[in-house]
Amino acid sequence: MSNLDTLVRRLGADAVVTDPVTLRERATDCWSLALLRLARGEEPTLPAALVFPGSTEDVATVLTWATESCTQVVPRGAGSGVCGGSLAEAGAIMLDLSRMNRVTSVDTVSRVVYVEAGARGDQLEDALAEHDLTVGHYPQSLGISTVGGWIAASSAGQASTGFGAIEDVLLGLTAVTAQGEILHCRAVPRSAAGPDLRRLLVGSEGTLAVVTEAALACRRRVPGWDWLACEFPTFAALMDGLRAVSQAATGAAIIRGYDELDAQLSFGALGHANGCVGMLGFPADLPGLADRKLAAIDALAQAGPARDLGSSYGEHWWEHRNDAVQTYAAIMGPDRAFGSGVIVDTVEVAGLWSVVPALYESVRTALSSQAEAVACHLSHLCPSGSSLYFTFLIRRSDDHDAETRYLAAWDAAMRSCADAGGTSTHHHGVGRLKSPFLEAELGATGARVLSRIRAALDPDAIMNPGVLRP
Repeated sequence: MSNLDTLVRRLGADAVVTDPVTLRERATDCWSLALLRLARGEEPTLPAALVFPGSTEDVATVLTWATESCTQVVPRGAGSGVCGGSLAEAGAIMLDLSRMNRVTSVDTVSRVVYVEAGARGDQLEDALAEHDLTVGHYPQSLGISTVGGWIAASSAGQASTGFGAIEDVLLGLTAVTAQGEILHCRAVPRSAAGPDLRRLLVGSEGTLAVVTEAALACRRRVPGWDWLACEFPTFAALMDGLRAVSQAATGAAIIRGYDELDAQLSFGALGHANGCVGMLGFPADLPGLADRKLAAIDALAQAGPARDLGSSYGEHWWEHRNDAVQTYAAIMGPDRAFGSGVIVDTVEVAGLWSVVPALYESVRTALSSQAEAVACHLSHLCPSGSSLYFTFLIRRSDDHDAETRYLAAWDAAMRSCADAGGTSTHHHGVGRLKSPFLEAELGATGARVLSRIRAALDPDAIMNPGVLRP
């Protein structure tokens, strides 16, 4: 009896799929380089099987079998990751959690939702809408990403300034270790019972355990948004203004700032042609909203003159905030909307406010050395610092030259980020793409500590082996 036959016997035939067409469909995620290679006709590495558990106990069965048979396991949510964190390995199985997509219960007294890891963000929000609740976690990939993926990649949503990132709303979880042991971290508002095991698994990308269920804090659903937008003459002035707003605690849950090119791309439909754009979104039911907006305007004015753009920019952004997902798919997918030899990707770094200006200039310069166009916006702000979200486009004579330039662009960007004192990723995770730069981020000692943690929890090295390795 083969190893897979043993797994079929334990789990059921419908849970183990070896059809090559299905394997190919789910062998990659949305990493630009993986999509580029598919588009130029290269066959992806296929897993030995796709395994679809239906419960935490099924996941435990799979991982117990994997340890016994020394079979590597690549966990998969919806495949929306952009760093190569869910790519098939030869001989490995892909553990696809898409059938574990139930919202199991909603505690309306505590405002907590209990949900399986394979639930997509739009499914979760639809279920919570029946209770007039929301998690408030709105990544651009809301409709194509999962709760487990958010935890695995340490996700931040578009309202993170006001509502926090995934670690701020994660109250409890269930996970399964490589040996098939089930770990329960009960849902509590906070605990001092030793190091927080929840936080240990946030950002672990399926290398330490497989998260199967989560308890997430909710809030009352936002009835609407009140928008404030201003035009700034320079990106430096914009950064100063948004820093002042984020530190003034005005209650804006969404704060975004666009350099001139990104403003043109984002608001060209409104006739925007020049200048940088800062945008604030306030929950429409926020107490003292009028006074808060005045305080925000005063804070913005600290950076110098800014032209009021009214509310239309915010309304336009909210309506089209997730359009980039379709645009990216059109460019990098089989349609190749911009033709061959083109690759587009995003780099999201972060730093303290004291280094953000230098971080912007250095990473932008590094990307511009290889890319035809580089745009940037501030998308996740807090009083101590901000993320910088770069979009870059490389256009070369063919796809192979584009790949060479792409890798050179990433290398230059990550080195310049480290030199400027930033972090190489704010909310997209590491995957295969950024693993080569992880030791520079963590330091030699930090890299050894991470490796020791992995070895302790996964001594046979079966969990997502190509990911998050310094």
